[in-house]
Amino acid sequence: MRRYFLIVLVFSALFYSCAKNSVSKIPHISLIAMQPQDSFLLNKDTLMIVFKFTDGDGDLRSDASDTFSGVYLKDSRFDSAGFVKSLFPIVNPAIEDPKKGLTGICYFFPYPQPTPRDSSHYATGDTLTYELYIVDKAQHESNHIVTQRLIIRP
Repeated sequence: MRRYFLIVLVFSALFYSCAKNSVSKIPHISLIAMQPQDSFLLNKDTLMIVFKFTDGDGDLRSDASDTFSGVYLKDSRFDSAGFVKSLFPIVNPAIEDPKKGLTGICYFFPYPQPTPRDSSHYATGDTLTYELYIVDKAQHESNHIVTQRLIIRP
């Protein structure tokens, strides 16, 4: 009986000690902050969106030849234009490991920076929100997040 118990104990220990990645291969993002927080002074401020990301297979790196992976951004004032793709900020290839996944914080600077939508808004200001998501190399699309309202001041 002790021998049976010892064998079960050893196999259980081996089974539970195996490192398995339980994080989804589909990226997940969550908004941390937007700077400036609510008011943007035209030609003086630089907008930065900060979000946390997690990807179970760690393949978030994008380059100019990659047609899918990156950060997709939509300005609420131009819904019909849809999402615009930007390259995902540089990720060191040495830390990419499909077995461990990848988690971090992204400091994203939208390009172009926000401007009033037309000449009448240059005098009075403008208001917008951004919706964004990321796509990894395997073309997995993350959840979408929406920033708080941003007022562009003349």
